[in-house]
Amino acid sequence: MKRKRNEKRSLSYGTLEPKRMLAGNVLANVQGEHIFIRGDQLDNQIRIVNSDGQIRIQGISGTTINGLGSVIVENSSGVADSDRVESEFDGGLRIHLGPGDDFLEVDGIRLRSQSNIYGGTGDDQIDILNTEFIDTAIVQTFTGDDRVRFNNTHVTDTLFALTLDGDDSLTLENSRTSGSAILATGNGDDSLILDSNQHLGSPQLALTQDGDDTVEILNPEVGTGSLEIYTGNGDDEVSGELIEGAIGGNVIIAGQGDIDTAEVSIASEVASFVSLRGFEFNNEVAHQNANRVDYGFATFDRGADSFFVADFVELETTTRISSIEWLGSYENSDVPLDGDSFVIEIFEGGLITDNSIGTYQAPIGDPLLTFEIGDNANRVDTQETWSHFGPTRRIFSYSADVDFTLTQGNQYWISIYSRAAQSQDDFYILAEDVPVEDGLNGAANVKWPDIPDWFPNTSAKTHFTLRS
Repeated sequence: MKRKRNEKRSLSYGTLEPKRMLAGNVLANVQGEHIFIRGDQLDNQIRIVNSDGQIRIQGISGTTINGLGSVIVENSSGVADSDRVESEFDGGLRIHLGPGDDFLEVDGIRLRSQSNIYGGTGDDQIDILNTEFIDTAIVQTFTGDDRVRFNNTHVTDTLFALTLDGDDSLTLENSRTSGSAILATGNGDDSLILDSNQHLGSPQLALTQDGDDTVEILNPEVGTGSLEIYTGNGDDEVSGELIEGAIGGNVIIAGQGDIDTAEVSIASEVASFVSLRGFEFNNEVAHQNANRVDYGFATFDRGADSFFVADFVELETTTRISSIEWLGSYENSDVPLDGDSFVIEIFEGGLITDNSIGTYQAPIGDPLLTFEIGDNANRVDTQETWSHFGPTRRIFSYSADVDFTLTQGNQYWISIYSRAAQSQDDFYILAEDVPVEDGLNGAANVKWPDIPDWFPNTSAKTHFTLRS
């Protein structure tokens, strides 16, 4: 009786003679502490996976390994202490995929020495899944529109994930880097996704280079080191949220192109760790406090007879604010002062009880944030006037860049005043009439220096607009 030939072979020193197939033949062998894998010029399709407690190198879609369908790394072994990794090798990978549109998947194995995985020219796809690198891991692709993805993968030492020229995609999701990590996309319109990862080492750097790139970052855990993301030249877009992860180190997201935009939701408890630099925000109106202008409140820092005005805002979604706009004018003058000196203060809201008027909402305590705008506010003459309470005055529109986050459902109060006001040219922030019955539910509060608490006003809402 003829025995059926078993094509399951052990991988050891040396290789069989290559046999060219439609999707190519890949050479694989073990030398010392490394598994060497080299592709040919065709479109190679390879999986490196667990097979009954050993590592199998398998060709798919017609690709052969040493002329066979698959081979086993005979000195690999099973893993009993992990629900993710199933087999391991006491060494590392040395993979060169070569030219062609190649596919490589590494799934469910542990490697104890440095691993180097290189693509070649062509549109390559490399997926690293459920894998542990105890040592350094280097994954690099070259020219071509490449896709590299790490999912549920741990790197104990250093991770280098690099893509070069082409419109590439680099994704790190549900993974952990305990040492340093360098993630870099090359020139081209690239996509970088960082989704629910643990970034525990330092430094953790992600870089995109020339091209119109997109970056998405979702709920990272950042240890005491830093996570720094820099986009290169080009019109880049950054989006995501930092609202559920644990952040103990700095997160820096910086744009370098001419028109870089960012739309990132950031929880108030981690906002102090997060810095967005060099971006135009999405410039959408997040809140507009008044619709039309009827008269103004004198808001200035001049002496005992001065008073300040604050009005509240409460948003339905947590929003990072990038700019604030307001309308104002000057008493007895139809021109602005030379050298405004604006101050913006953000207060937390709460309740104040007064024996004469009862309980009402008001700013509480010292400001949470103070922005010393000085004369750096952008000023535009609206060519409009108002004449309530005195002579006709010119209306000016102001705007200033700020950076603060309003948490959904919390009440905040915003005060805008000018230190530069003079006795004859006091600054008025303009306001909108509201019905008296709505006065405690939408109107501003005022504060005099000789009164300890903010006092409710029952007639007006101050004009300001917040943009995200």
